[in-house]
Amino acid sequence: MNLLPQDEASNIQRLDAAILPLLQAVRGRPVVLADGDRTLSPLDTSRLFLQQAGMDPQPIQDRFKRDGYCFSAFRYHAEVHLGLSASTFEQVGTAVAREAPLYPGAAGFLRRAAEEAAVFVISAGIPRIWRGLLDREGLGHIGVIGGINPALPYVFGREEKGWVCQRFRSIATEVMALGDSDVDTEMMLAANHAVVVLNHRMSADLLSHLDDHHSLHHIAPAGQPVPGISQLTFESAHRLICRGRSDTERGTACR
Repeated sequence: MNLLPQDEASNIQRLDAAILPLLQAVRGRPVVLADGDRTLSPLDTSRLFLQQAGMDPQPIQDRFKRDGYCFSAFRYHAEVHLGLSASTFEQVGTAVAREAPLYPGAAGFLRRAAEEAAVFVISAGIPRIWRGLLDREGLGHIGVIGGINPALPYVFGREEKGWVCQRFRSIATEVMALGDSDVDTEMMLAANHAVVVLNHRMSADLLSHLDDHHSLHHIAPAGQPVPGISQLTFESAHRLICRGRSDTERGTACR
């Protein structure tokens, strides 16, 4: 197993090498970057993974509460997961991918968005789980970006999500991002369109950073919308990437 990078500079080098083929493949297209846990799914699949592996996720929570969403805290988060054996990673990851629900309409959103744009689930959690979950839903063509991967690990958190979004902004026609918490702040700020999926805490830690975003929207899965912010549904959100495109550029989902 490869070791996690020790510092932010070497981490960015590894992350850049990992996403470079994706950037080259989607140049000149719209891009959708969707956070996974509590954005597409109501659950924190990483927490569920640790629980099913017989580990306590509380030390990770305590570290984030103490240090905030910084590089060292996300490195610790990755280290805990990557300390498990490859067989445990495979068995528990497969089980969680089989069990974890998506929000109603989330799979349909991804399917429709993929007709119009290059779509990626971008997760600070475990990519193995999200690849399995997407395969389960017949969405295996959608990419997954994340660093808790025993074969090629890197630290992937708040700042790294923002950096990835900036990289896609540099080559895409536009980028739409979906997230639920402050971990997604830098990604949302860098995106052309920011869609907040309200979590169990009404995403207060994320919304407080997005007051000046020029294209801010939200989805309220629990049915409690935020006044004053444009409301979408998973069924309608893909239409954000239809705006400003000619009839010849639009796919079937936009027509």
